[in-house]
Amino acid sequence: MITALHHIAIIASSMASVDFYSRLGFKLREKHEREYDTVVIMDGNGIQLEIFINPEHLERVSNPEAMGLRHIALKVDKIEDLTGFDIEPIRTDWNGVRFAFIKDLDGLPIEIHEQ
Repeated sequence: MITALHHIAIIASSMASVDFYSRLGFKLREKHEREYDTVVIMDGNGIQLEIFINPEHLERVSNPEAMGLRHIALKVDKIEDLTGFDIEPIRTDWNGVRFAFIKDLDGLPIEIHEQ
């Protein structure tokens, strides 16, 4: 049986993504250089994030959306506390909770969901 989410893995085009996710609260834990990419492991409040960095990876298909992972969602206390990000309009979900989207440097959608 599943007991928890172990980690989220994303593919990024540059090390600049490490700075982007650091600004969201993730902290660098490990960095591994491989022959074909760099793997960075970050921790953020109980969430492990693996970033596979290589500018040669194919671009993400976004419009129309492709099958597979749609987005990742992170909880925050208040959306407006996130400064320095291009935040899409704030909406309310079917439970009355506010949320909005930002995109990482490679266009991966990230849902920012209030607690």
